[in-house]
Amino acid sequence: MLEKPVARTKILATLGPACASLAKVKSMIQAGVTAFRLNMSHGADEDRLEYIGYVKAARKELKRSVAILVDLRGPRIRLGKFSGLRTLAKGDKITLKVTKSSTDVDVLPIDYKNFAKDVVAEQRVLIRDGRIALVVDKVIDDKTVACTVRRGGEISTNQGVNLPDTLVTAPAIAARDRKDIKFAVENDCDWLALSFVRSADDVAAVRRELAKHDLAIPVMAKIEHPLAIENLKEIVAASNGVMVARGDLAVEMGHEIVPTLQKRIVREAIQHAIPVVVATQMLESMIDSPEPTRAEVSDVGNAVLDGVDAVMLSGETAVGSHPIEACRIMRRTARRTEEWQFHDNWRLRPSIMPTAGLSENSPDMAITNAAVFAAHKSEAALIIAFTQSGRSARLCSSFRARLPIVACTMNERSFHRMSLFWGVSPVCIPKVSRIRDMNKYAAKELSDHRFVRPDQLVVSLTGNFAVSGATNTVRLIPFERLGPATT
Repeated sequence: MLEKPVARTKILATLGPACASLAKVKSMIQAGVTAFRLNMSHGADEDRLEYIGYVKAARKELKRSVAILVDLRGPRIRLGKFSGLRTLAKGDKITLKVTKSSTDVDVLPIDYKNFAKDVVAEQRVLIRDGRIALVVDKVIDDKTVACTVRRGGEISTNQGVNLPDTLVTAPAIAARDRKDIKFAVENDCDWLALSFVRSADDVAAVRRELAKHDLAIPVMAKIEHPLAIENLKEIVAASNGVMVARGDLAVEMGHEIVPTLQKRIVREAIQHAIPVVVATQMLESMIDSPEPTRAEVSDVGNAVLDGVDAVMLSGETAVGSHPIEACRIMRRTARRTEEWQFHDNWRLRPSIMPTAGLSENSPDMAITNAAVFAAHKSEAALIIAFTQSGRSARLCSSFRARLPIVACTMNERSFHRMSLFWGVSPVCIPKVSRIRDMNKYAAKELSDHRFVRPDQLVVSLTGNFAVSGATNTVRLIPFERLGPATT
């Protein structure tokens, strides 16, 4: 079902125990969520299968475009298993040991096998998003490292570990990631996100693994490591999307630099015409509180003003006490912020000319630019992008123009994947071979849901459906000439 968009900026929500029911997933979609994230660092596959079932049942019942994103762990380092909470005090001596679990109160297990080989004396070991800080005293052997606590606090099993001073030699994907990629393929998930990407080669490693399963799932690179900033242009060019993972980015590089890095990453992604997500602690206080702080609302609003494709909820929906209300508040914030975005310009970011990694004079960008500009100058109601892969809709979206984009596809995978694109309303139409029939089905959807009036113009962007990515025709059509669909 085509929904008239209430916000151009999409919402990506993390699944977890707090929303583990079909009713809650449906309510979250109705509250504005267009994509769900599975965090492969937490939980069991049995639980994740349940979550996937809820999303697929809900999107089918509601007839909505809703993506499922599998967030791979990547070269993420975590503590192993130990019982209960442990409290570390400043000055405590503690041993970190490469092992899956430990019952010794003076030993913390760590799951990274090269830990003792990579670190050296005086380097920092940060735990729990930097709240706890250790410093390496000495490397005892190839599995054991002696440390001193510099900043204390409570820790628990499976919490994240950062090594901001260390050149980590972990591969981009490990055995557990290969297992999770297979899980994503077998369960028809729509996107993959890779943590701690350091270079374009890391993205290529995921694609090689996907090739073994003969399925191309779009790969989103999470930008949260200093090397990712150094290699940003190459990573963006190699990826299908990027995520500004602000938590680890702040721990690795310092909190004070994150706001400017966020704007730089967003700008680079828009210029390459790929979706960009901003994540981490956007409405963090709503894990416990029914209302966000003013600072959090401003944070969401500023991401919307930057032109991000999606804003993400993490613990707020996975383990929080108010998951549905968090989605509603995020949608309201995005909608109200967007009301003011086009007062002075018909494009949100007129200084950015998307290139999609191609020359600005390439046929693809020339056709897309013509469609967007023609829609603006003719005061058309919207742009209809007919697409198999979603590429035409993605290119249109990257211009961040005022007009809505209705993306019509006969490919169900593309229908759900496009739910992360800024300003795009995906529609799944029956398989037909003629442009005239595609127009009729699109017209029926638009008419049924009062998306456009009969006297308004629409811009149609089409190509050769036998060749994915071959967009080559722009038409300016009075809506009434599209005609109703025949069945």
